[in-house]
Amino acid sequence: MQKFKYLLDTSTCIELLRGNKNVRQFCIEYSQLCCISEITAIELYYGAYNAPPKYQKQELLKAEMLIESYKKIGIDNIAGAFCHEKIRLETSGEIIEDFDLMIGVSARENNLIVVTHNVKHFCRIDNLVVEDWTDKKIDF
Repeated sequence: MQKFKYLLDTSTCIELLRGNKNVRQFCIEYSQLCCISEITAIELYYGAYNAPPKYQKQELLKAEMLIESYKKIGIDNIAGAFCHEKIRLETSGEIIEDFDLMIGVSARENNLIVVTHNVKHFCRIDNLVVEDWTDKKIDF
């Protein structure tokens, strides 16, 4: 089984689709170490289907190409951890949208670094390692 290191969040995938050079360079350099969540695939499909009708086909094609470029990890092994973390966050008043929480908990439970442009949000999840490639200096 291939060993992944990075779980690309939806915001990172959107940056990639928008042509962010930093994100593209990191994704090329670490392509074999990157994966996405099934949740990210759902969010990318949703964004494409939600595009204005005249752009929908083009956006769907771009989303499908990106989704097919990466292995996907499921969420079938995170139910307990997700619920525990959701309750902890609710109790502390630091609520996170369920899809983001699923992505973050999936990364943590699979010992992956979540790559996101939404660092402030994901840093609320206990014991989750987070990186933002949108502005990070590239020194390969």
